[in-house]
Parts: sequence; structure tokens; C-alpha cells
Amino acid sequence: MRVLIVVIVLLFSFQSWTKAEDISDFQIEGISVGDSLLKHYNKSLIDNNKTFPKWKSKKFTRFVSFENLKQYDGLLFYFQDDGKYLISSISAVKRFPNNIDECYKQQKKLIKEFQNMFNNFELDTYESYHKADETGDSKNNIVDFHFENGTASRIICTDWSETMGIPDELRITLQSKEYTYFITHDGWNS
Repeated sequence: MRVLIVVIVLLFSFQSWTKAEDISDFQIEGISVGDSLLKHYNKSLIDNNKTFPKWKSKKFTRFVSFENLKQYDGLLFYFQDDGKYLISSISAVKRFPNNIDECYKQQKKLIKEFQNMFNNFELDTYESYHKADETGDSKNNIVDFHFENGTASRIICTDWSETMGIPDELRITLQSKEYTYFITHDGWNS
């Protein structure tokens, strides 16, 4: 009996050691940052549908998918177009037509899941107006996870104004260290 108690105590003592250190351990629709898009999509589909963001730099290419998804309504990928198609950022969108309260409920669940799954992060929570809505009536509720190793994640609910005609949505984004640095330092300036 004593041995069983010791084993249980040891398991709970080392629980924090089993937590993930960064976002590469998290999957969205079975896909992680660092995976090759080629593992999940046909090369010709990617090549025929990839686009470049409006940044001056062409360091990262964008690919969007709405096909064969189980949990989300769409996925957005950023990758370096170097032949390897390694995912640097993945975002998933789930729509909540006229139901922002359900979006907030799902956001809270994801935040708790992240807090239980990961170590070594800083949490930043804030609200902002969505830049796409010139009336200022669309609002973002944003929670950012900044990990010690430079990777990042964002969980955001957007409450779109009725004049925009867009369903409220939950977006979860996972970013590699390199992409996080690029988007915060170079992306909008280069």
C-alpha cells in the first residue's frame, strides 16, 4: 500500500514536467506548426491557391483551406515557399452567427486548455476595435500567449457589427518563433 501511495505522490509531483514548452505540441485539425503542408494537402492544390500577404517582404506565403475540416470552418497557413512547405503559422476560424456569447464560452475553454497544457508563458488580455470596420462597432476580445522560447498563440473572439454582415467568430493562431519575430518586427515594415 505504501508503494502505491509513493507512486501517486510522485506522479502528481512531476506533473508540471509533462507540460508542453511551446505551441508545436498543439494541433489544429491534426496539423501543427512545423509540419509540412505537403503532409496534409496536395502540392498542386497549395501551389494553385497560395497568395502573398500585402507586406513588402515575400518571406511568407499564405494558403487557406475550407476543405475536409471537422472542428473549424477554415484554416489559414503561413509558410516559407522554399520547397519544404513548413508551416510557420496556422490559424483556425470557427463562426458563431449572431452568438458572441458562445464564442466567449469557447474562448474561455481554449484559454484554460492552454494554461493547463503549457509552461513558461506570459498572458496578455485586451480588447480592440477591428480595423476592417470603419464604424468602430466591431470589437476583438484578444488573449495572447507569449512563450519564453519566442513562439506565440492568440485566441480571439470578434464581435462583428451587424452592418458588416460577417458572423461573429473565434480565431486561434499558433506561431513559430521565426514568424512571431517577423510579424512583430518586420512584417508590416518590410
